[in-house]
Amino acid sequence: MQNLVNHILAYLEYLESVFQRNITIHEFQKITSPYLAQFLPYRVHSNPYCIYLKSHPEIWDDCIINQQKLFSLLENGPFWGVCHCGVTEYVYPLKQSLPEEKVIGFISVSGYRTCTETTAGKLRHICEKYDLNYESVHSLFKMHLSADLPDTTLLDTLLYPLSSMLETLYQKECLLYGESPAQAQDADYVLNHILLFIEKNFHRQISIEDICAAFHCSRSYVSHTFKSSTGCNFREYINLLRIEEAKKLLVNTSFSITEISMKTGFSNSNYFSLVFQRMNGISPKEYRKKYT
Repeated sequence: MQNLVNHILAYLEYLESVFQRNITIHEFQKITSPYLAQFLPYRVHSNPYCIYLKSHPEIWDDCIINQQKLFSLLENGPFWGVCHCGVTEYVYPLKQSLPEEKVIGFISVSGYRTCTETTAGKLRHICEKYDLNYESVHSLFKMHLSADLPDTTLLDTLLYPLSSMLETLYQKECLLYGESPAQAQDADYVLNHILLFIEKNFHRQISIEDICAAFHCSRSYVSHTFKSSTGCNFREYINLLRIEEAKKLLVNTSFSITEISMKTGFSNSNYFSLVFQRMNGISPKEYRKKYT
């Protein structure tokens, strides 16, 4: 199974080098969750425009809601779409074939912009709704989103192998763990919502008790479900998310190390630097110097 995962990760890296854009995987059923640490860079959009907007929790909430609305559209195949923040993206469905065809997630190739009145209206709307400065948002929009959309035939050709590998991974997991998609549905529902809760709140001080309270589950149930499904414990996963976010901020912003540690949920910059060094082998300062 790990060999297949390695091929998927290598292909994702290749696709990002081809398109020079962010490729992300979004799941309605668990596909990559047993390998969360390896797939973490492909779970959240890393474009600086998206990072800036998602620093506002209400916008992140709306992103999650809008992702769920895509489910019915994905039944009809891949398509170009514009999210509620004005980002143009190509959305490619992931489907299980057996025992019946069903959408289990989607691949997003994101980071594009189209100069239309609809897009301009979306920018004005989010600025008014969330009290954002239009000039600042529009500047980030133009600076970090590409107006050069790739050929749709090329996208379909290159995304098909990725979708096939992810669908194979999903089927192998069902066979390996003795679960049919239907039997796993309840556990997947809880796990996916826990993951979404963490992804939205990891920059705050949250604990496993907060998860239990939010989902009316016992501590032992949350710990067992999380560990058995992801291979990580609660604290390890939060630190993975925080460090991935910190990497983006180190490369794409001029925030100080202390500011980044606070923005990613660490209680102090010394502990942040310790965790960063342990996970990456270099300090935050060295990472910034190396990749900027």
